[in-house]
Amino acid sequence: MSSRRTPVRLPHPVRWAMLSTLSLAAPQALAAPCTQPTLTECSNVDYRASSCGQENDSYCQGLMESEWKARYTTASKRTALLPESMGGGVESVAVQPNAVLDTLFSGSDESVVGQVQRGQVLARKDYKNLTKVEQAYNKQRNEWDANGVLERSCQEYVHEKHYDFSRFEQNAGRFGDDFRAQFTAAFGSGGIAERTLFSKDGVKQAPLWDGKTRVEKNAYFRFVPGPYPKGAKGYVFTSEAALKANNVEARQAVLPSDAWHQALSKSLSKVADDVLNDSQQRQEAFSALLERRNAVYAGWQRESEMLRSRDFSTVELDERVAEQLYGLDKQLEESLVKADSEGCLDTSKATACDWSPRRYKAMVDAVMVPRREADLRQCLTVTGNDFGAESFIRNADRLKIKGLDQKDYTLNPTLVNAYVKAMAEYLAQQAANQQPPTNPVTMTKRQAQDFSAGGYAGDNNFGGGYSLRAGWELSTPGSAFTGNWCDTNAAIFSELGLYANVFSPVRTEIAWLSGRASTQPSAIRVELGARVLGKSVFTFDKSYPARFTFIERKPFVDKDAAKASATFMVWFIPVTVSGGLSVEVGIATSMGGALGRDCARNLITLDLLGSIGPYASANGFVAVAFGIPGLQVGVRGSLTILSFSLPLEGRIGVALSSPSHPTNPNTLYLGLGTSLNMTLRSLDGRLSLFGELGFLKVEFPIVSWQGFGTSTQLFNDQHYLPLAQLY
Repeated sequence: MSSRRTPVRLPHPVRWAMLSTLSLAAPQALAAPCTQPTLTECSNVDYRASSCGQENDSYCQGLMESEWKARYTTASKRTALLPESMGGGVESVAVQPNAVLDTLFSGSDESVVGQVQRGQVLARKDYKNLTKVEQAYNKQRNEWDANGVLERSCQEYVHEKHYDFSRFEQNAGRFGDDFRAQFTAAFGSGGIAERTLFSKDGVKQAPLWDGKTRVEKNAYFRFVPGPYPKGAKGYVFTSEAALKANNVEARQAVLPSDAWHQALSKSLSKVADDVLNDSQQRQEAFSALLERRNAVYAGWQRESEMLRSRDFSTVELDERVAEQLYGLDKQLEESLVKADSEGCLDTSKATACDWSPRRYKAMVDAVMVPRREADLRQCLTVTGNDFGAESFIRNADRLKIKGLDQKDYTLNPTLVNAYVKAMAEYLAQQAANQQPPTNPVTMTKRQAQDFSAGGYAGDNNFGGGYSLRAGWELSTPGSAFTGNWCDTNAAIFSELGLYANVFSPVRTEIAWLSGRASTQPSAIRVELGARVLGKSVFTFDKSYPARFTFIERKPFVDKDAAKASATFMVWFIPVTVSGGLSVEVGIATSMGGALGRDCARNLITLDLLGSIGPYASANGFVAVAFGIPGLQVGVRGSLTILSFSLPLEGRIGVALSSPSHPTNPNTLYLGLGTSLNMTLRSLDGRLSLFGELGFLKVEFPIVSWQGFGTSTQLFNDQHYLPLAQLY
């Protein structure tokens, strides 16, 4: 027998599998060793996760640390307030400018703020890497500069009427949120401080500070204890801080001027700007809390008046609002106590709470934004932004209006200003003396006004914007004696769209809300609608008697998620223990009217008010009762697990200025306003004693407490548009 061994042959599939494995492994075995990576490669997460990245991990770590140290050494330094997560306190830090690259800005032509923002973005990007929209806007601004003092739009007119300020403001955009740099530039060459500001055609403009209007030493001195619903037990401010803050003299301690700003800046030069600006931010939050408290009380006034007009009790409303006000007052006192501990309520000397570069900018904006908004609004109203060859403003002699003797009033901003004022006065007189247009067939007279606005801001990753439209119309019979009274009808309407882009340049509709209220022969028709992410979540269409004022709350889920109870005997007395969880989700709607006074604008107002918004709440409750139903006493407790609301409020109405109004006496205005607020709360609760005797039920609160939460105003847009001077 031969000793030679017969070779073993593997099955065909196995041979191919082994051959494939060897073929795939060969390049790895024969591959060249990893080369030394560059800084760019070490900064790439994909490279660091690769086999070469892991092999060179130590080298990359050392390279990046060396680069970080080099950049830190060469970067500019500043004293900064560190967040609590980094230990807090003030330290010297290196600053590396954040380059602004991808941006999304459009619209906002109806507001000065929108124009300013778009101009400052150009400067922030150093007029480089502009988007197509920004390139178009930059070209427009260059055309404004190239055409001398000619005006071809209301936006150009406002820009060049306040030319010195407008140029400074746009150039200041390159500083971003560096308020100290903005303050320094304001007092430097080409700044706005300690100099007279002129229009583009050389006309002197009103000074920045009028030398008459006094302001508070700091925002904490705006505090004044607020009112409560009648009969409600209000919060009692017992701290010394609240007593110090309620100071009339400190509330009007400052007469702003360039010299005052410079003096405060110098006296606080040893305090880091971050500390000064942080104090200003907290004061702005305190001011927002004050405004929120005022808004809650004003809302109670409107809602309680509507309830009383229908002979409804306001007890529940009063208790709920008083509880809200109590919690807000408690937060105000806590803020004041903290401010006092930081020395902010010291009236004997300047403190770090009294001034900051951020406050300087805020005070400048408080003067210049309303001033220019008024110019823009009046120009848009009078001209319709039509500066074309056949427009009225370029052919004013054809109008045969007294005082408008020149043909073309677009030759410079001073002429545009004269035309706008003369035309506004003429239109007001015509509105007072003439009847509105009449339909020759039906002899019906119709008046209406429509307002729209919109804008978008952000970049290719995050952004947001809105579109708004609102208006009114009124039609009346041709004659007060022969016309049909049922032909007299009125309507108000509004639409609001909210849009956003997140991690993408694509805009998405977040929410869309619409509302319309109109008269019918003997009723008022109310139409409401809401969409969220393109899906309809609420529709409402109902008619009410014409003399009916309504408040309605429409839950679409309202149920007890869980409930249980048990009864047992203690001696001979039945004891019942019950508890559970209730859930409510819905849309809250309300509408009504209000007569009031706007003391800041010296107006008396008559408004139609409405609100719509989703809400959700989850509440837990527990009760211990002694006795039998109809004859028992006990203790009841409730706890808000979560409460969320997103109310959109709208206002439209008319207002009349007083004869003593400084600029527009006896003038009828159209008032328009919208606001959107978001409230999220948790762990609010109350404990009370209750008793039942037959049909009589009483409840006495023992204690209530505020949990935690947040309330944010997403936007607040309010307008008063002049219609006519009555006499």
